[in-house]
Amino acid sequence: MNILYYDCNSGISGDMNVGAMLELGVSFEILQNELSKLNLNDEFKISHKKVIKCDISATKFDVICTKQYTNPRTFREIKNIILNSSLSDFVKEKSIDIFKIIAGAEAKVHNMNLEDIHFHEIGAIDSIVDIVACGICLEQLQVDEIYSSHIELGGGVIQCEHGVLNAPAPATCEILKNIPISLGKTNFELTTPTGAAIIKSLVKNFNQIQNFEIQKIGYGAGKKDLNFPNLLRIMLCKKDTNQIYQTIIETNVDDMSGEDFSYVYEKLLNGGALDVFSNAIFMKKGRIGFKLSVLCNNKDVKKLKDIIFNHTSSIGTREYQIKKTELKREILQISTKYGKINIKVSKIDEKNYRIKPEFDDCKKAAINHNVPISKIKEEILNEYRKIRKS
Repeated sequence: MNILYYDCNSGISGDMNVGAMLELGVSFEILQNELSKLNLNDEFKISHKKVIKCDISATKFDVICTKQYTNPRTFREIKNIILNSSLSDFVKEKSIDIFKIIAGAEAKVHNMNLEDIHFHEIGAIDSIVDIVACGICLEQLQVDEIYSSHIELGGGVIQCEHGVLNAPAPATCEILKNIPISLGKTNFELTTPTGAAIIKSLVKNFNQIQNFEIQKIGYGAGKKDLNFPNLLRIMLCKKDTNQIYQTIIETNVDDMSGEDFSYVYEKLLNGGALDVFSNAIFMKKGRIGFKLSVLCNNKDVKKLKDIIFNHTSSIGTREYQIKKTELKREILQISTKYGKINIKVSKIDEKNYRIKPEFDDCKKAAINHNVPISKIKEEILNEYRKIRKS
C-alpha cells in the first residue's frame, strides 16, 4: 500500500506542496502539459529550480503571472474554468474540492454566499495553478492513503486585500478547525489558506503511521529564508499491509445467562465485529462471570460499545489497541464431484500455504450427497493439490 506522509512542522503552502511532489517523481513536463488544459496559458508560466534552505536541498516551484487579471474571480467562475477544461475527472474533483473548502471558509468569515464569494489572493492565477497542480501530482503518484503531522501556522501579521491581519489568516483558522495545529514557531505566516485547504481535503488521518518503509522524500521550499528550514517535507512510503492495528473491547459480566450472551454475540458480529469470544472468570465475592472480548477495526469501536451497553448489563468497558499480523489470503472456488466449494488459502510464502474449506459449503454438500463432511474436505484438498501441480 502506497501512502503519503505530510510533515508540516514548518507549515504548508500551495507552491511548497508542488515543489515537494516534483521531488517525489512527478514529471515537470507532464505537469506543464496537464496545466495547459486549463486554457489559461496566456496568464501564466511555471518554473522550478533547486535551492538550499539551512543546508538542505529542496525544489522551489514558481508560477509567473504573464497577464494582469484585475477583477477577482468568484468560486463559481473558478469552478467553471476547471469543469470546462479537458483535465481528468480525478483532477477536476480534487481541485474543486480544495477550492470549495477555501470558499466555504471565506464565505463564513465574510458572511457571504459561497458561490459568489470573491477570491483575492486565492483567485489569483498562481493559486489556481497551485491547487490544480496538486490534483495533477496526486494522480501521477497513485497513492492509497494520506497522513499528516500537526500543522504549524506561524505567527506575526500578513498584508492582504483586507488590510493587515494577524497570522494565521481568518480563513486558515476556519479551515483547520478540529485539526491538530501549533502556533508561534516564527513571526511569519507559515501555512496559507491554500495549504490548509490541501491538508483538509486530502488528509483523513492525523495519527502516527506505523509499520512503513520510506521510499522517497520530497522537500518543497518556501519563499523566505528563516532560522530553520522553511520546507515542506512529503514522504512517499510503503505500508506493510500484513500488520494492521485493531482494537479489543472487553467487559466483565456476572448477571447474564449464556443464552442472552449468544444473542449479543450475533448482534456484535452483525454490527461489524471481526471476532467475539468469552472466558469464564471468578469475580468479586466468588461470583462466576464472563469476560466478553470483541475484536474490531478502530472505526467500529463506538458502534460496538453501543451494542454492548444496550444489550448487556455492562456498565463499563476496557479498550486497547493491538497489532495483528495477517497472512495474505484469497478465496477460491473449487469444482468437485460434490459441487463447487469455496476455500480460503492463506499464504506463508510461495511454497507454504494453508487451506481451509468453507464449513457452510461443506455442510450443504454433505447433506445434499449424504456423505460425511470429512469426505467433502478430503475431496476438496485433493482437487486443490491437482490445481497447484498443473
